[in-house]
Amino acid sequence: MNPKSLVIFKKSSYAAFACICALAGTDVTAAVVTPAASGTVTTSYAYTSYNGGDFVFSTSTNAPGCTTGWYISSTDSGYKAAVAAVLTAQAGGNYVVVYGDNSQLWSGSPSGQYCHVQAVGITS
Repeated sequence: MNPKSLVIFKKSSYAAFACICALAGTDVTAAVVTPAASGTVTTSYAYTSYNGGDFVFSTSTNAPGCTTGWYISSTDSGYKAAVAAVLTAQAGGNYVVVYGDNSQLWSGSPSGQYCHVQAVGITS
């Protein structure tokens, strides 16, 4: 590497480092939320035609911005596995832990706050 290239590399490295430091100092609110404790599935609805067949459910505990419950979009790649986990937990009376995005509310409920599920797990 010639000296001129080294100077340009150093300057661009410092600029990139300064940008990263500036961004790290900004206040960013996390969109993925979860209830403080696991809960049971209280209701579930499988829509046959809305948005291709979305699945909506509520739990005994809720998270900020997800006061009504959770939804799994029929187009989500893990749709079948997530729905199976919810139904298994509901049928068995098991507890679930849900992580959802409260910036992506379900469009099928104009008044409710159903958050988009990112992950769901069954606990004992």
